[in-house]
Amino acid sequence: MRRILFWLLVVVLLAAGAGAAWWYLRGDPRAELEALLGRTLGREVHIGRLEVDPRGHVTLHDVDIGNPEGFGGAGLLSATVLDLDVGLSDLLDGKFSGVVTAQAVELRLVKQGGNTNLAGLIRPRDADAGAPVDLHLDLAISGSRVLLEDLDHARTLVLEGVDVRVLLTNRDAQRTAAATVSIAEVALHGLPIRALTMTVRGDGQDVAIEALRGRIGARGEVTGSGRIFLAGERDWQFEIAATNVDLDADVRRVVAAVYPPLSSSLDATAATAATGWLGAELSLGGSGLHWEEIRPTLVGSGTARLHEVVLPRGSLLLALASLVGRADDPWTLGESTVVFAIGQGWIELTRVTAENAAASLPIAGRVSLVGELDLRVDLMPMVRLFGGGIYRDAARYATSLPVRIRGTIEHPEIAPPSVADLGKSLLGGAIRRSLGGSPP
Repeated sequence: MRRILFWLLVVVLLAAGAGAAWWYLRGDPRAELEALLGRTLGREVHIGRLEVDPRGHVTLHDVDIGNPEGFGGAGLLSATVLDLDVGLSDLLDGKFSGVVTAQAVELRLVKQGGNTNLAGLIRPRDADAGAPVDLHLDLAISGSRVLLEDLDHARTLVLEGVDVRVLLTNRDAQRTAAATVSIAEVALHGLPIRALTMTVRGDGQDVAIEALRGRIGARGEVTGSGRIFLAGERDWQFEIAATNVDLDADVRRVVAAVYPPLSSSLDATAATAATGWLGAELSLGGSGLHWEEIRPTLVGSGTARLHEVVLPRGSLLLALASLVGRADDPWTLGESTVVFAIGQGWIELTRVTAENAAASLPIAGRVSLVGELDLRVDLMPMVRLFGGGIYRDAARYATSLPVRIRGTIEHPEIAPPSVADLGKSLLGGAIRRSLGGSPP
């Protein structure tokens, strides 16, 4: 046993001695590695300290990767520790092939002058400067802090807890930087998207977002794709689909903006808040990183389909129905469909329909992106169902019972049919009867 231990000690000492001799003969591997990485990535690289384990694998401490020429401020990436599952001898011979894991990372992505600091990140193998570099690295960054900075418009967004997995390669005459990104939570206008994942690819002029997926509400899922434009007036464009989204506290207010009957039933703590679920398809484009920047530029269109919606007492639709004789009791709706367009700070309701005729009110108008209501509703479709209430007699001769809705999503204000509007409606009914038409 002692003999075995003795020979093991001899082997270890010989290996250490050989490593020290190789290190000495090689010169300063840290400086050489900085130069080689800088030449490969097309920007300055600083390494605070380098460690090599007995197998020759490398750990880099206090690593900073700068920006390309023309980008000021902090660099592209800073990491407390980079572990390279790549032999140091291979690295110094220009063979970058393996896995890199990073800890305590801050990643700063900058847009400036219609370009980003990712431009030219990978030099091709036939680069004129220096010897060719064989690059094929799988880079895994966990729990990083990501700063998105649009210097052209003085905008900044900080994301915490971001996981990034990147393949960097220049083999086969290709230059590829495809990243899989995971974000624990992103808030979009107060609506949290959780467990968000996507694949990000750069193609020179734009950045493609593919295989986007996340959770919304209690059980909903959002999927989609999009593009980030590096030049032009619009910053981004996305195609999004949402399925099985509960009308829970996070979702209810956003849905009320495109389906106003939910208005005034938004209290997240109330046991009688509106319930149900929905699906939607959206096409959205705009500029900016924060809602106040996005709101005036947002354009797009969408369709939302609501299922098994139960409206509580006090909701806007029940308040409208009470004008024509319905008691203010909870109301279960059939499937409802809303088609809408977005632009100039407003959501314009193009078409609102429902399986249940009672809920299929002719609603027209718009809702602002800050929740202001500017709607018109005709109560006549509900008169036959509920008798007409105080408008029973007028409804026998009128062609419509127009109602205006102002206020906000949280506090809608209903203006019953005015005398002038009723007069016009009664006149229209009289003309219809004189022409032989039947009353509505």
